[in-house]
Amino acid sequence: MIAPAEAEAPVATLAPSDVAALRADSSPETRAVIAAKFGACFERLAQVETQDLAHAILGLLVGDMEREVRRALAQSIATSGNLPRATALELARDDIEVATHILEKSPVLDDADLTEIVRTNAMQYALAVAGRERISEGLCDALLDTGARDVVVRLAGNTGARLSVAALERVFCDWRADTAVQNRLVRRPELPHDMVEQMIGFIGDRLEWQLIHDRRMPAEQARIIMQSVRERAAIGMTAREHGERRLAEHLRHRHEADDLHPDHLLAFLRDGDVAGFEHTLALFAALEPAAVRKLAYHPDRRHLAALAARAGLPTPHYVTVRMALELAETGIHNSGRSRTYAADALAYVRAQYDRLRLDPAKVDELVEAAAPRRSAAPAPPPTRPEHARPERRARPAALPAPAAEPALP
Repeated sequence: MIAPAEAEAPVATLAPSDVAALRADSSPETRAVIAAKFGACFERLAQVETQDLAHAILGLLVGDMEREVRRALAQSIATSGNLPRATALELARDDIEVATHILEKSPVLDDADLTEIVRTNAMQYALAVAGRERISEGLCDALLDTGARDVVVRLAGNTGARLSVAALERVFCDWRADTAVQNRLVRRPELPHDMVEQMIGFIGDRLEWQLIHDRRMPAEQARIIMQSVRERAAIGMTAREHGERRLAEHLRHRHEADDLHPDHLLAFLRDGDVAGFEHTLALFAALEPAAVRKLAYHPDRRHLAALAARAGLPTPHYVTVRMALELAETGIHNSGRSRTYAADALAYVRAQYDRLRLDPAKVDELVEAAAPRRSAAPAPPPTRPEHARPERRARPAALPAPAAEPALP
């Protein structure tokens, strides 16, 4: 495996003192420092008047016998658009510690160069290529041809990789049993509708939740979910939050330990554990539970979609949440008779969510409109947005049907 990207500290430019230092100490360590400094100022040195000198020094450093020197050079020069293609190829075929930086970042190498390297070198070279900021469909196909799990995992999680519909289906089918691949694939925004439906089916298998397969909720399950929603709306906020403090703390510890995932969210809903469902969504979205309740049960379903997008829910998981909540509410309002979620409604919900996920400004607008922040709150877990403060008003006891959207048959 390739180690996480190293933090790139600022590198000083070359100075006459470096020449004196090199004369006094020509050890690999000193040469590596010089190589890093040279790479940092290569763009300036590669101008017409100093180009020949820059290329001469570059050739000496590329040919250095010490791998650490070549690695320092490659790391500092990887993003240069003036790097000669022949030099970039030489570094890209070097030991993987040297080649990684060039393979991941060099703009000089084209698809043909990278494809040839992927097909003729060890898996680690393909793994580096799979981390590039932009990857064409053809290069994605070459990476998938390696059949290497680590490569597929990294490629599936790279949103800059342009996986064709055929490639997406290939990954989905070939790596169906691999959780790491599927967890990354499910988060891609451009998944075909048919694939989303299949993924929803697999989620149903994992959770043993028949609703997901039948798109129909038994009256008893609808009653359990709605009763929990209504009871929580009736309980005073102070009493509710005091009683749930232990649950919130337990879920927070699980979240910090990376032991709380979208499947767990669905399992809470399946079991009628609305408190667990709300608190998990709050952790995912870095919002207070009161704000989550306002968004999740808002009559305008776009607010639920915005909450899910803020929480980073994959499309299949959002569709399942939406379907379950609407089926629960519909079942209660139809004298306990179960209803089926229509295929056109499912397609509409998926398309709406995929569009919204690509519009962070709209997500923020919808979240803020339903649950505005009043003042700063305690800091959330690292990398999460700042929490909103709880609202004092109770949310509606029922879940109103969405307006102007495909009706359930």
